[in-house]
Amino acid sequence: MLTLLVTIILAVVVLEVNYLMRVHATLSGNLVESLRAEAAAQAGIEEAKARLINDFLADTKKGETKDSLDETWAAEIEVETKSAAADVTVSDETGKINLNRLVKKLAAAGGAETPNTSLIESVKRLFELLDLDPNLVDGIVDWIDENDQEEPFGAENSYYESLSPPVKCKDGPLDSVDELLFIKGFDPKILYGDAERPGLAGFVAVCGDEKGLININTADEKVVAAVVNSESLASTIVDDRESSPFVNSGDMTARVVGANLPEKFTVASSFFLVASTGRIISESPAPREVRIKTILKRVQPEATETQTDTIRIDTAFWKVER
Repeated sequence: MLTLLVTIILAVVVLEVNYLMRVHATLSGNLVESLRAEAAAQAGIEEAKARLINDFLADTKKGETKDSLDETWAAEIEVETKSAAADVTVSDETGKINLNRLVKKLAAAGGAETPNTSLIESVKRLFELLDLDPNLVDGIVDWIDENDQEEPFGAENSYYESLSPPVKCKDGPLDSVDELLFIKGFDPKILYGDAERPGLAGFVAVCGDEKGLININTADEKVVAAVVNSESLASTIVDDRESSPFVNSGDMTARVVGANLPEKFTVASSFFLVASTGRIISESPAPREVRIKTILKRVQPEATETQTDTIRIDTAFWKVER
């Protein structure tokens, strides 16, 4: 009887050890594949960085400073090794409306904040063009301004602290577009869209030109329409740039007479959103994938410095999705 009991116990122990070894092997294999996929995604980002630098240097040699959708950085990127690959897209954040500009600080008033009325109206028009409720914009203003005064359709701490669990109104700039999901009235469908309509995330940003200007060569037609308050003019501008991108502010003024485009638009960009999906090359129907989203800032050289020595790429945002 004792021998049988010992045999049973040993059998259970052997089975348990065998199970744990298989689990460990599986987890180790998954970790290795995940790291390889992430490395591929990072390689894709490095390729995007190289294209952004080379684009700037090539434009400089031609005496240009423009960025447009017909340049190499805007083309889809594929990076492949023996065991992994990455698919990369690069989009221009300067071609989107910077939501952090909805509130501006007045230097003459000691840094006091005030709503950026003109931009608020542009963003509300963008929401209407996307079939979204324009009143949601008030919530964004309240989220980023430092005061506790609610906009007509916004929300401040009293609303957010009543939630379960309670949260605090940020009262500061957005760190990412995804942060909109914390704001009253927003949900994933609004932000990311569905089969019927595009999401807001493709039209707005949280960083961009220091003066709040939008790249007229890369902006979506709806963004242009929202800024110039005319769908027909936006269509004309987009059609015109497809045949020949705008090269400077004088070019904008000459080609679109009377619209004062240089007051709201630029032709050059500094911030770019890179989405790189690394995957293991496998016959599996669901190979391991890792996605990296990053916002890169292309820092241009000072006028007194040599371009090749100082042009660099900084990271403004980084997120890994496994």
